[in-house]
Amino acid sequence: MMVCKRFYNIGELSTILGKTVASIHGHLARKQFDAVPPPIKLGRRLAWPVDGVDAWIAEKAMGRHTPPQTPTKRRGRPKKTKGNGGSGK
Repeated sequence: MMVCKRFYNIGELSTILGKTVASIHGHLARKQFDAVPPPIKLGRRLAWPVDGVDAWIAEKAMGRHTPPQTPTKRRGRPKKTKGNGGSGK
């Protein structure tokens, strides 16, 4: 008996979720698994098991998603505000 395991690649996942490939890469880089399902590595490539994606979508549809993670520290220079010790000119 031959077992056939089916996986989605990132292009198929982007079509299913209605997101661009670049946005999926961004979510994965920030480890935002509330926005995309967690992948597995097959060699050098990322893949998503069909059953796992279906379960993740069903979980989102039921509203049983995990609470959002605490916001990450903002990168870059802080924005200037009026009371921030400026010269006032």
